[in-house]
Amino acid sequence: MKTIYILAASIVFTLHTSEAQLIKVDQAVFGMDCAPCAYGLERGLKKMEGLGNITVSLNDGKAYLSLISGNTLTLKGIQEVVKKNGFSARTAEILAIGELNKSGDEWTLKVNNETFSVAAVTDEEIIRNLAGGRVKLKGEVMDEDDKHLSDKWTIRIMEILPL
Repeated sequence: MKTIYILAASIVFTLHTSEAQLIKVDQAVFGMDCAPCAYGLERGLKKMEGLGNITVSLNDGKAYLSLISGNTLTLKGIQEVVKKNGFSARTAEILAIGELNKSGDEWTLKVNNETFSVAAVTDEEIIRNLAGGRVKLKGEVMDEDDKHLSDKWTIRIMEILPL
């Protein structure tokens, strides 16, 4: 009987942790001027647990990260690694599954203990069609000051996707 409870608890935990997560992050990076810079950043990012595939493009000035299912990575954590490697993290395009909630007139998305406030510049039709609950979306996360990274962001939702 004890085995059944342990199995049930692990299934519930797995389902819960896979509900809200970053799936893909295209992080704009400022300050990469040479191939060794891009290579160094790629090596630094690869040390993070939860990454599936990573490519750092000097030409695009971006780090393209695909994350494994069930990861607990945060945008703050990714941007801290960018900063630690001597660069400045700018805007990021993300693909995420999270919990969408409305309080008053403000919509927020919760993903891996981070809160993304939906930006007023989000297309009006998208905002009209928002519904609370679990959602998969693509969005652009606004730039934050590297000196004051937090777990609160502003996101312009670009597209709501099927789960």
